[in-house]
Amino acid sequence: MDQLLFKVQKVSRLEDDHIPDTFEANVEVELIDRKSGDLLKQATLPVRFNEHGAFPSISHVLSFTTDKKTQTKLLFDIRRYIKRLRPFLEPDHK
Repeated sequence: MDQLLFKVQKVSRLEDDHIPDTFEANVEVELIDRKSGDLLKQATLPVRFNEHGAFPSISHVLSFTTDKKTQTKLLFDIRRYIKRLRPFLEPDHK
């Protein structure tokens, strides 16, 4: 199976969300071939998160790849990545 790499690019607070203290992180995702090390795909996916969990954009995940196993792995791994980083993610002030 290919390897997924993540990097948070930007974090912003969602002022108009119905749940207070909801943020959106733009996460750069790279899909790497494990054998050759070649970059297969790269995209930036939005992930909303708050005290209740992390919620990646399903439509962006589905458009990133058509492989069902990779989609499932991406959904699971990106949620786990944001959940672990959540205490350290602060909104960008630009």
